[in-house]
Amino acid sequence: MDQAVAWGDPGPRATVIARGPDAVRFIDGFTTAAVARLSVGEGVEGFFTDARGWVLALARILRSDDGVWIDAEGGLAARLHAHLEHYHIRERLELVDASAERAAIVVVGPAAETWLATRLATRLPERLLDHRHGQLGGIPVVLVRIDWYGPDGFLVQSAAGDRDRLIAWFGSEGLPHAAPRAFEAARIEAGSPEPADIPEKTLPQELGRDARAISFDKGCYLGQETVARIDAVGHVNRRLVAVAFDGPPDQDGTVEVRSGGEVVGRLTSTCFSPTLRRCLGIGLVHVKALDAARALEVLRRPAAVVTTPVTAADDPPSETGELLLETRRFSVVRVTQAGADGSREREVVRHPGSVVIVPLIHPQQVCLIEVVRVAVGKTLLELPAGTLDKVESLEEAARRELAEETGYHGGSMQPVGAFWMSPGILRERMHLFVAEGLSPGPQALEPGEQIQTRVVAWEEAVAMCLDGRIDDAKTIAGLLLVDALRRA
Repeated sequence: MDQAVAWGDPGPRATVIARGPDAVRFIDGFTTAAVARLSVGEGVEGFFTDARGWVLALARILRSDDGVWIDAEGGLAARLHAHLEHYHIRERLELVDASAERAAIVVVGPAAETWLATRLATRLPERLLDHRHGQLGGIPVVLVRIDWYGPDGFLVQSAAGDRDRLIAWFGSEGLPHAAPRAFEAARIEAGSPEPADIPEKTLPQELGRDARAISFDKGCYLGQETVARIDAVGHVNRRLVAVAFDGPPDQDGTVEVRSGGEVVGRLTSTCFSPTLRRCLGIGLVHVKALDAARALEVLRRPAAVVTTPVTAADDPPSETGELLLETRRFSVVRVTQAGADGSREREVVRHPGSVVIVPLIHPQQVCLIEVVRVAVGKTLLELPAGTLDKVESLEEAARRELAEETGYHGGSMQPVGAFWMSPGILRERMHLFVAEGLSPGPQALEPGEQIQTRVVAWEEAVAMCLDGRIDDAKTIAGLLLVDALRRA
């Protein structure tokens, strides 16, 4: 959204509360998330599935001092409550549909944290879905850190009777109201699915949120057999993706995605993206159409899959050119560049982008990798990194590459920036992440890869960048940028 900070109405919210001694254990048995591992004040995203593994709801599950608070989009409360109550027999807990008792407002934008911090007596929640009680304008609220409308946002929940007072207070403080269309565009650009994007008979892994919503090492839960089977097989037939296309600026509603005249998917949420200056939609698309790199069409116009969250750099190149070389991971084209003194031809390497990860094994230790690089004829000391060569989110790609190259997994994965690798010839945008709270495991190297892990003290790694022992550009940029951010 254009504003540095604004408030918006996320629409009706489903709020189901489970209270009692057995509440946490009971809810843990019906969701893909590891609820039992949460501490009071923490939260996690999770799927509720039926016995066959079909998604009933995608929800946020927040640990309270007397049980669990489940938050989801409006309309799901009755379904969730009835589903859980059906299995409630002797457990010592109470299940309550509290949706009518609570109101929700969202404060979003790059300045959201600063704006709220200057007006809230208590400290803001730090990690995604952490939540704290506080007061805004003398009104009791619960603040939850979210990323549904971009990386900087907070869900502000109050008693239903305080909603109008809270909105009036926002106005008195000069906080602008985000228009509904801008709010919806921010959600779609973030790749956040709503119930309309999760049709019946959708499997959890089709929504591409494995890293944040599915625990593969927790205890048993309803639908686990299907989820585990898909994990073992390693793929699903559809994936939730974002697709950019040229169309009417007021385009909304469900539209078909076609390839070779065949319907290969449907975009169930669409908007005009202010970031891409094109239409953008999210929806389930058949993986075969994506893996085969077949040309996609929406409304009979060329379309392309983009990563989420969307940035201006993610817009697919619109220039046409002569294809000189095409490989599995990149292509080389000759394009014509118009200039004031005439036109000239240039060769451009088109690349899908990549991720690079700073894995903090300890606040003062980082895991680097020693990689044999054929192109330069030597072994380099680098950060783990890799190409976006699958249909997945940036966070999923970062977690996958980290696990494959180092064996480390789990924990938090925070985006901290992005940069062009060699813009004079190469269209590769590299996205930087910091990983913390990691658990060790075995590497899963590709055939021919020669990689050894090496844990280095943080200050030593920074010194290596400065004295030339590390001479890999992405590693120098990643370590020094994160070091500057940590010092700031």
